[in-house]
Amino acid sequence: MATVMGVFAHPDDETFIAGGTFARLAAEGHRVVIVCATRGEMGRRLGVPLRATRESLGKLREQELRAACDALGVSRLVLLGYRDKELEMAPAEQVVTRLASLFAEERPVSIITFHDPLGGHPDHAAIGRLTTLAYARYRQDHEHARLLYVAWGDDLAAFLRYPQPAKAMIEVDVRAYRRQKVMAFRAHRTQSELDRALWGNEEKAIHRMRDREYFVLSQGPAPSPGSLTD
Repeated sequence: MATVMGVFAHPDDETFIAGGTFARLAAEGHRVVIVCATRGEMGRRLGVPLRATRESLGKLREQELRAACDALGVSRLVLLGYRDKELEMAPAEQVVTRLASLFAEERPVSIITFHDPLGGHPDHAAIGRLTTLAYARYRQDHEHARLLYVAWGDDLAAFLRYPQPAKAMIEVDVRAYRRQKVMAFRAHRTQSELDRALWGNEEKAIHRMRDREYFVLSQGPAPSPGSLTD
């Protein structure tokens, strides 16, 4: 079995963007490791009804992240502890060194992160840039490792948004894992206003989830169709 790592900026990134993929990988027996750079303590959402204060939000979102990872079957969660909304100002060499060390320890075949500058948020762009630098170090001794960027939307539209280098769009069928994704989504209760329909009837919530998730292969060998591990 293989190890796949996801490196993201905030709690909930792992679920909203690639939760179905991580649940599928875990169910297939692979090791899934999630790295989260911040606790999301500066987020604007506090839950509906109100669940947190500005002072308690970071601790609560960490708890939510742990619950979401449990729902997805994540093997290991690593919290880097950087300040939310200040990741682009974090000491770059320190972050890259920490990530490269984690990669060397876990030996992932695939690393998933945000694309810089298409992450849609300064923290997303920052962690994507830093992860890409750490991947370059890791790949010096692990030439078969691949780097993938998350993509939103339909496969062709998402692919066309990404500049080179982009080798391929990878489509992962997650239909059988939408229930786990809903459970992980619901673990992030402070983010409940994002899509109120997902908090109602469970079967309806499951059918609201996309049945495909997409990733852009940036570097490394192309995997088998629909796979991140082969």
